[in-house]
Amino acid sequence: MEIPPEVRYVVRQGKSIAYQRFGSGDRRLVIIWTSVGNLDLVWTDAAISDVLLHSAELYECVMYDQLGFGLSDPVDHVPTIEERAADLGAVMDAVGFASATIDTGYDASLGAVLFAAQQPERVDALLLLAPFAQGWLSAPVEELVGWEDAEQVAAYEREWDHGYEHWGRGESLRMTMPGLATPRNLRVWGMLERACASPAMVRTQQEVSSTADVRGVLPSVQAPALVLRPAGNTLPEAAVRYVAELLPNASYEELPETDSMSEFFSTYLRRAEEFMFGATGDVRANRALMTVLFTDIVGSTEQAALLGDVRWRELLVAHERMLRREVERVGGRLVKLIGDGSLCTFDGPARAIRCAERICAAAGELDLRIRAGLHTGECEVIADDVAGIAVHIAARVSGHAAAGEVLVSRTVRDLVTGSGIALQSRGERELKGVPGSWELFAVGSETAPLPAPDQTRELRASDRVVLLAARRAPGLLRAASRIGTRRDRRKPEKLAPS
Repeated sequence: MEIPPEVRYVVRQGKSIAYQRFGSGDRRLVIIWTSVGNLDLVWTDAAISDVLLHSAELYECVMYDQLGFGLSDPVDHVPTIEERAADLGAVMDAVGFASATIDTGYDASLGAVLFAAQQPERVDALLLLAPFAQGWLSAPVEELVGWEDAEQVAAYEREWDHGYEHWGRGESLRMTMPGLATPRNLRVWGMLERACASPAMVRTQQEVSSTADVRGVLPSVQAPALVLRPAGNTLPEAAVRYVAELLPNASYEELPETDSMSEFFSTYLRRAEEFMFGATGDVRANRALMTVLFTDIVGSTEQAALLGDVRWRELLVAHERMLRREVERVGGRLVKLIGDGSLCTFDGPARAIRCAERICAAAGELDLRIRAGLHTGECEVIADDVAGIAVHIAARVSGHAAAGEVLVSRTVRDLVTGSGIALQSRGERELKGVPGSWELFAVGSETAPLPAPDQTRELRASDRVVLLAARRAPGLLRAASRIGTRRDRRKPEKLAPS
């Protein structure tokens, strides 16, 4: 096979996602690089290229850089979890993968698990390296699972602040896989950092991830999953293990510490092979994660009496036409009309919120007042209908909305982190027939997503030479990498103080 493989692009919403396709195995694998990676540069390191070549013997692979990172386009706003999931689907569509195993980690896991819950038939298995269910700033520390106290959270943030300030020196390796922090590996990792993203972009992406919460998503993932944590990773073991506990069909393992990049990736690949070739899942094609929207015309009885039967029926026909137009415009589905209201479903919560806002505005042009409620949860598809507790919750949320208001559950709030959608807490409410109390949020007027920072990479002159050689003479760089590895088999330095 050609090394490095040809870089191709798929365009989604005007932005180009860079990917490489390689391998001839019987199974399909999608590798998503996080904030440290560059499709060309990763092939120049002997340890990384060896594991990729071995993967190519076992799988048909596609590997891509996320938007804003590596060889993919810069972004004008920080992509949300929902957008990251849509990017994964776009890449799979581009290469014709009906389904695949998804291999990723850290904050890139957020979009991967959302995609797995939304489209269970497309995900054969998940390999997740150091994922998290709750961002460390997503809730008060006493509500975070796996974190001991506020000082532990503060210490974690100090480590990342140190990493941002020294971006391009390999400091993220010290935090994620400290056993590998040898001088040679730090140099390799530092170049990957510089070639992947600007310090500002990494910091801003981490700020979005730190407030994300996918606890409501993980129980809906049907695919088998293997959750791995490198020894010494700064994410608490209990926080990573919590992901495996929430996933219905997952196992958790700690990867042993080593100072050899080759040994680390060999261990990772061996465990991945054992897992993927032994993993079996029971995908229920009639169940998937959806965002459910309920709408209802406020004061319909009084208005019908005022207008008369003929005029009221004409208004309801116009109302239905408007609903279909607005829902289909964003790729949603009008499932059914219920009296004077409607039940609609969407793949993503942000699109559902914006659609609900447009429905309320368009209803005003018909002299109708509408209230709306949204919830994201697992639904059962029965013929052309949907059912499940998520549907009941959305209906109950709608019942608490005022005329012209869009209310959402906390699950929806957690999934639109970084979208710019303004949400104001309406406090805890009891939802009839649903256990517990639920915090509801009203949608405000702001809909501008979080702007992306300057994404200019801080490349050195030597980096530019290496990047050019990565495309034209990668074999020479890999040979040099093997020599450097043999010279660098000493114990790693301790984690630098923050």
